[in-house]
Formats: sequence, C-alpha cells, structure tokens
Amino acid sequence: MTLYDFVLPILYGLGAFISAYLALKLIFRQSSSPEADAFSGQPVIFLLRDGELVDANFSGQRLLDRSELEGTNTEKLLRFMSQRFSEPELLVSASNLLGDTMVSSIDGQTQAFREVSGKTVRLKLRSITGTHPDASDMHIIEAMRQELETLRANTKAAPFLLWRQNQIGQITWVNAAYLDTVETLLGPEAHTAWPLPVLFPELQKIEDQALDESKRLSIETRNPPQVAWYDCHITSVGDDHLCTAFPADEAVRAETRRREFTQTLTKTFAELAIGLAIFDRSRRLVLFNPALTDLTNLPSEFLTSRPGMVSFLDRLRDNRVMPEPRDYRSWRKSIAELEAAATDGTYSETWSLPDGQTFHVTGRPHPDGAVALLFEDISAEMSLTRRFRAELEQSQTVLDHIEDAVALFSQTGQMVMSNAAYTALWQVDHEETLSGTDVTEATRAWHQLTTPTPIWGDFRDFTQQSTERAEWSASVTMLDGRVLNCRFQPMKAGATLAVFRPHQHSADTATSLRKVV
Repeated sequence: MTLYDFVLPILYGLGAFISAYLALKLIFRQSSSPEADAFSGQPVIFLLRDGELVDANFSGQRLLDRSELEGTNTEKLLRFMSQRFSEPELLVSASNLLGDTMVSSIDGQTQAFREVSGKTVRLKLRSITGTHPDASDMHIIEAMRQELETLRANTKAAPFLLWRQNQIGQITWVNAAYLDTVETLLGPEAHTAWPLPVLFPELQKIEDQALDESKRLSIETRNPPQVAWYDCHITSVGDDHLCTAFPADEAVRAETRRREFTQTLTKTFAELAIGLAIFDRSRRLVLFNPALTDLTNLPSEFLTSRPGMVSFLDRLRDNRVMPEPRDYRSWRKSIAELEAAATDGTYSETWSLPDGQTFHVTGRPHPDGAVALLFEDISAEMSLTRRFRAELEQSQTVLDHIEDAVALFSQTGQMVMSNAAYTALWQVDHEETLSGTDVTEATRAWHQLTTPTPIWGDFRDFTQQSTERAEWSASVTMLDGRVLNCRFQPMKAGATLAVFRPHQHSADTATSLRKVV
C-alpha cells in the first residue's frame, strides 16, 4: 500500500468532518431566533385578503408559530409588523395609497416587498443582513436571553401602564397592565384586536418641549360610566416615545376633598363676625376674612400685599384701631410681647379705642409656626355690662338709703344683695356679704347678736323649700335688749328677702337704759 492510498481516506474523512461541522454551525446560527430562522432560508411570504391573513408559506407560518405574540395569526402579523415598520396597517391593507412598493424596517435590518392585486396583498419579507453571533459568543446570547426574560417579567408585573409609540403616535408595544386596563375600561373584546385602542389621545401628538413632563389625564369608562385619572409621563427612546401612566384616582379624590374643605373654610371665614388674620412662620399675612376689613378699616390692597405683623399692627395704630402707646419704645416692646404671647397661645387683651369701640383680641398658635390673631367687637357687650353695672350701683344706692336692714338670698342660699343698714345692724363687713356669704354663715352672725331662738333655723329651712312658700314674720330679742321685727318674703326664681326693723318702743327703752347707766 502506497502513502497516497493511506492518506486519501484520511483526507476524505477530514473533509466530511469539516463539512458536517460547518453545516451544524450554520444550523445553529440560523436557529438562534425565530425571526432569523425564518429569514435565513426561503423568503417569508404572507397572503392577505381584505386585511385578513389567509395563507403563508412554511417560513412565514413558522415565524408566527414561534413568536411569543398573542392573538390570531392576523393579529400576530400586525403586531410583528408594528414593532418593525412604520404604518403597518397600510402595508397589510389592500389600499391603493401605497400600491406595489418596497419598504425598509425602522432598524434597517428587514425589507418588505408589497404586491397588490384587487383586495389581495402579497407581502414578502427578507433580512438585509445575515450576520449572526458566532458560537464563541454564546455567553453574550445567553446574557441577552436572560436580560430579555427579566425585562419581560418586570414589564408584565409592573402595576402601572407602560407602552411605546412611534413618532406618529401609533402604539408598537404595551405591557400587561395596559391590556388589563383596556379590558376593564373598554370591555374584554377591545384588547384582542391590533392595533390596540389608544387610551390617551392627548399623547399621540406630543411636542419635544413637553417630553419628561408629567400630565394628569382622565379616561371615561363606558360601563359603568365613570372617570379614571392617571398621571402620565413621556420620555424619548430613540425615535420612539416611552409612555407611563400611574393611577391617580386617590390623589384626585384627596385634592377634591382638600379643595372642598378649603372652600368650606373660606365660606365659614367669610361669614364670621370675628376678624381673622393668620401669619405664617415668617410673620407674613397669608389669610384674612372680610370681617377683618370691616372691623379695622384696613384696605384690601394692603392686606393682600402680605404685610408683616409689625407693619400690620403699625397700620392698626395709624387707623386708631388699637390703644395708643405712651412712646415708640413701649410700642415696639408691646409688639414683641404680643407676638411671643400669641405664639404661646396666652395673648388675650381687651382694647378700648378712642371712638368708644372695644375689641377683644386673642392670639393663637397654628401648626408650622403660624400665628392667628382674632379681633372680636365686644362694644355692645361692654356697653350692656356698663349699663348693668350702673343699674346695680343705682339699686345699691337706693337700698343703702332704706332704714330697714335688707338682705337677699338666692335659691341656692347665697347672699346676693344687702344694704348699709344690714351691715350696721349685724356688724359685718359689706364686702364680705358680697363675696359669697351663704345663709348658714349669715344666720350664725345673727345668732351671735340675739338671744337663743329657733327662728334662724326656720329661716334656713324656708330658703331651701321648693314648694309654694308664703310670707311670714317673727320677732327676736337682741343682746342689747332691742326687739327686732323680722319679715321673710319669697321672691321670684326661688330667692328669699329678709327685712329687719328694730321695734320703736324697744329702741326708746334701750336708749333710756343707756342714759340711766
């Protein structure tokens, strides 16, 4: 056997091994993805009639079967085309707007050849480049596959709406939350047809300056009729726009409640008769009501200019709406004391104005360092109090001119009134009689100046009776020998009047005895 005869089988075997290796490598490259597998062999051809897919060659059918898109074959084709081509509806429809044409994909990797005959469209797809990763780069393919699975899982689990649209506003991709929202708002049949309904038409034509800005948009549902609110955000991703929409119903309801509450407070403040001025932590006027303008005569232009507390009080002094201080130094000191007391919630003063008006001014702390001043016009109350005090003084003067000793007890047994003759007769302090003396203390003082008698106990029982009472009289003897005529008369509201008059004869006798002694 020659060397040639020995080497020749080895060469044949080595050639067969190399051929098999190259074939396996080619098959592996072509099967790296359904799309690459479909485009690597015979052309991918689809036949559509009236917009519906009626037939496809082997490569085209395998492309649809291996894709992870959902829906019918027609919907899968539309979604596949939407991810790669602009205006995919025109490519698959029998419209004469395009006619027979060739279109390249958005990424420039695929070409679509379109032929039209009546209502039938023949669509052929082929890959422009056939380069694929080498077998030595399998770790890159595996990393990309894992990243793809992670991204798909993340977008599927995301609780907010996420979708992608091209420059003309056509939706090319959505997440599961978008599909669920379409089904919930528009019905279960709305999310099965492609292209999907556009939930936010306002975002289809977005200006460049509006990118990365949040917008609050609403969707009107059909059954039941209601409005759903979303906070939408758009950002640019290459030539497309990535859109997100977060549910904002709770935020809208909270803002509505806050606005209604603010309106209620505004109406309440507007109807208050008490002037209200609220200063923030920097002591600037941030809120006031119409009553403040009416009471202080401060112009609205001044109040709306957000004056400071010092300027506000200084303007009140100029308008003579607060007591005039002795000098400017004491005025500044009073302002500092007012602010400190209002911050502590202890400021409460009565301002008597030169024109006769009287204001009750109260300072109250508010959250976040704010301070509220309340101005209440108590002129009528003060006038009534002064008039009532004058009438009491006049009545007391009249009582003091009566010779009989008089004392008035309330239903609870408290002495509410007495005269000078009573003070002289029973030798008590007039101020003490008006500071809470009750019937027990009064009868004890009476008992100390008279001989023992049950009349004082009967009087105590008489003041506490709740049944109908009748006037009665009695006489007692004092320690100095005088006879005292007592008259006890029931009054309105359960009060009791006690009148004491010394007997005239007994008084003359006591005078004679004093002369003899």
